[in-house]
Amino acid sequence: MSYVSNIANSILSKSVDTAVLGPEMYTAIAEWEKKEIPAAIVMISIDEVRLLESSEFGEELPVEMFQSMVARNFTTWLPYAGDAIHRSV
Repeated sequence: MSYVSNIANSILSKSVDTAVLGPEMYTAIAEWEKKEIPAAIVMISIDEVRLLESSEFGEELPVEMFQSMVARNFTTWLPYAGDAIHRSV
């Protein structure tokens, strides 16, 4: 399964509204793939946005919220990415 399909399916599995996967979201997912952001980082970010959704937002979440959370988590993870590789060897 492709990066985009995995992420899209994850979002859909956690949402009752399929409208959350409009063209803007697919564009964002494609950009994350181009930037080589690990799918695990994106999945964690989706879960974090969903936690916010239940307390602050309705069913429809702005794509900017997903983008912001992914960017934040990737920036936090990036300095340690090499460490994880070296520890696993």
